[in-house]
Amino acid sequence: MKCQVCGQDYGVAHQCAGIAAAPDISDVPPPPKGFALGHYLGEALRIATWNDDAVRRTMNDPNAILYGVIIYMIAISLQLAVPVSLLLLAGRVEHAVIVASSVAILLLASVGLDLSKIVICHFFSKWFADGSGTFTQLLGPLLLGSIVHALALSPVLGTLAAGIAWLAVFAIVFQEVHGIEPLKAILICGFVNFAFFVIQIYALPAQPR
Repeated sequence: MKCQVCGQDYGVAHQCAGIAAAPDISDVPPPPKGFALGHYLGEALRIATWNDDAVRRTMNDPNAILYGVIIYMIAISLQLAVPVSLLLLAGRVEHAVIVASSVAILLLASVGLDLSKIVICHFFSKWFADGSGTFTQLLGPLLLGSIVHALALSPVLGTLAAGIAWLAVFAIVFQEVHGIEPLKAILICGFVNFAFFVIQIYALPAQPR
């Protein structure tokens, strides 16, 4: 039985403290109802600026994964906007169409690359940093935070800025979801991303001399 005053479970009798049990209320508000792309765009921008509250709000929100996929696809696809625009301005319409049609290949390659990074960082966080988060909890905030890929549109060091910002999103998300120290999150995510960068460099075909 449960006491109606203090909320304590008991068998036959108990000494009631006379204090009502604290309600089980989460500090994370429920996700909005209906179509909420604007809301999740705002959350994406907050995650991109290292807002740990936004990470905690979205880590257990299944809708964050859905809207995150939309934002991820748009942000990755925008990387082709600059070369396509330059080709169109140069009057090379056929080449522009060919480049634009390769968006599916770009998306597949990006998904495979980023998913591999997440899996490896998750493994290191769990086994070497005693992380407490789950893989699915990482997906929502990371997918939303992928909005930083849009920085690649900048003509001046855009790709570099997008890469650094993506690493920063990785670090803050792993720190909050897994509950690990900031330095450990930065070292794990930095090491994995750097390793993949080196692999990509050596995987590129050698230029003919």
